[in-house]
Amino acid sequence: MVISAPDGRIAHTNPALKEILGYSEDDLAGRALSELFAPDDQPAVQRGCHRLLAGDEPWFRTHLQLRRKDGETVHTQLTVSALRDATHQPRCLVMMVDDHTELRLVLDRLNHQALHDLRTGLPNRHYFVSHLEEVLGGLEPSETVTLLHLDLEGFSVINDGLGHHHGDQVLDLVARRLESVVADQHAMVARIGGDEYAILLRPANPIPDVGRLAETVNTELVRTVYRDDVGVAVTARIGAVQRQAGTTNPAELMRAAGAALRWARDNGTRWAMFDADTAAADRAELRLAAGLPGAMQAGGLRVEYQPVAALDGGELVGVEAVLSWHHSALVVLSPDRCVQLAERTGAGHAVGRYLLDTAAEQTALWQRKLWQQNRQERLPPTVIGLSHPQAQDPGLVVQTRAVLDRTGLAPDALELSVPAAALRPVGNAPRTVARDNLELLAGLGVRTAVHDFGGDIRELALLADVGVAAVRITRSVAQQVADGPSAITAQVLDALLTSLRSAEINVVACLVDTEPVASWWRGAGANHAVGALFGRPGPAQRAEHLLGPHPDRLGAGMR
Repeated sequence: MVISAPDGRIAHTNPALKEILGYSEDDLAGRALSELFAPDDQPAVQRGCHRLLAGDEPWFRTHLQLRRKDGETVHTQLTVSALRDATHQPRCLVMMVDDHTELRLVLDRLNHQALHDLRTGLPNRHYFVSHLEEVLGGLEPSETVTLLHLDLEGFSVINDGLGHHHGDQVLDLVARRLESVVADQHAMVARIGGDEYAILLRPANPIPDVGRLAETVNTELVRTVYRDDVGVAVTARIGAVQRQAGTTNPAELMRAAGAALRWARDNGTRWAMFDADTAAADRAELRLAAGLPGAMQAGGLRVEYQPVAALDGGELVGVEAVLSWHHSALVVLSPDRCVQLAERTGAGHAVGRYLLDTAAEQTALWQRKLWQQNRQERLPPTVIGLSHPQAQDPGLVVQTRAVLDRTGLAPDALELSVPAAALRPVGNAPRTVARDNLELLAGLGVRTAVHDFGGDIRELALLADVGVAAVRITRSVAQQVADGPSAITAQVLDALLTSLRSAEINVVACLVDTEPVASWWRGAGANHAVGALFGRPGPAQRAEHLLGPHPDRLGAGMR
């Protein structure tokens, strides 16, 4: 407590104030109270006292800093009121001082924690974006800023192999090394995700060379550091964007750097620079991918059917179920595009399950209908290509059995095909879930196949072991054949197809749109084919004409 004359001269203080400020009562007596205020706080207190003495306000409260005897400052809350005499003239000012220093320290600490990463001490994403907004707002429109988005490679190996304690140490080490790389520049380094960092470089002359900076970053990161006698190091993929301040905003800069980082990952490069034209195409692709799950529920995603034909004779040996997205009245997305979009958004499993369920139900409907028409007991199998995530799903066999039970189909009414890549073991794993699934499905009596087969020696060795009924050649190889294969390609394919046929595996050629292409595949040893020559994908009603007792000529009914 402080009691002062109306002019601010201290008349009396209590022991608590002496303890707060470190002054004795004699030190404070007669002293101007304003001498204890920090210079920046004096005008506000003087205005408040002036209004109080004038009778405009009965009291006022403010937060300010008081100076201790040792020169340190104390954060306080000051409440001031006036005692008046019988004529309502102010006799003295009564001030109550609350010491908020510890509370202020706690609030500052909490604020720091809210804006900084606890592991590395770097600014977090929220602080970084706020800082980016502040920087852009203070620049001339023509000045160029540089933003880098970094994602560590090999970090999960350290976390899983050595433990999270070592991983945390590496995160901190990366933070310090990134700071050292830009120590001589006007820059901010932030940790914006688990193993993701960002660097903002203010305008400089010349504009920073992103390629050289990315090389410097990785040179610094790859230096080995030892943890419990184990030498560890990481590298980073980097997405970069450079923009003039007047043409962008924080959200757009962050989105652009993230897109460039994604391109670096997809293309296997160390770094990538944002490109507006590429971004426009990429954004359109992502917009399509994001809408795929909704399209599936709304009925825009459809299952169509195309014939699988024997190259010799042209008879129907199967009906393949494929996806088609009727995105608009003018745009219909192909089966390959549907699969690509689904796997890009992680919807591959859900879309694959939709294809399996729909195709199985349609097959059961065909069987019931054709049995009633002509007692036809067996139809060619319905071929269903599984997505990579679906092939690797441990629950695939259970789901397939449930589909068979629900539809009443015999197991061999379906032919399920997995991507060849899903059969290749990763790391030290002796086998894959997809391979186990194929063997279990075959045990149920379901026909099995492999698609996107490119002749990899590891895949070839697996085919005999898993006992598949058919192999579909990958579209990239098929396209080479359609365009006219080179002599080397022809020799390799001839040997490959001969090996497959000798193992009694049906070889399915795709993109067979003309008779010359069909003739080439026939001579090379393929025995089945799909393509426009035999019929394009179409609705179930068209496929039904090929399955009935009086089928349309193969190809005509599906065009």
